[in-house]
Amino acid sequence: MFSQFLRNTFIATTLALPLVPLASQSVLADDRRDFLVYNNNELEITQLYVSSAKSDYWGRNVLQSDIVSGRSDVIRFNNNSNQCNYDIKAIYSDGTYDLGRADLCKTYEITFYGHGGDYK
Repeated sequence: MFSQFLRNTFIATTLALPLVPLASQSVLADDRRDFLVYNNNELEITQLYVSSAKSDYWGRNVLQSDIVSGRSDVIRFNNNSNQCNYDIKAIYSDGTYDLGRADLCKTYEITFYGHGGDYK
């Protein structure tokens, strides 16, 4: 009886494992413009601003908490716009910043490199 339980548990686990990558991809599925910000810089990203490429206004800081070196955070959209091109401004703990532009309808990850000035 115990061996049958182990066998059933093993089968259930084996069948469930392929679903794990699908679950992590669905994190970004709420809005096609949701994206992952990865900090590949030795400084913390303390503020992040995302603004329509057509706007002169940055709006509010969209980070819930700082993004330390080697970590990432998901940025989610909650507006009804169909806009795809956005400017992104990351401000680091020493006050330096990086600027970039991305088509967020086609990009799902943005990485910040360097010590203020490198964006990819």
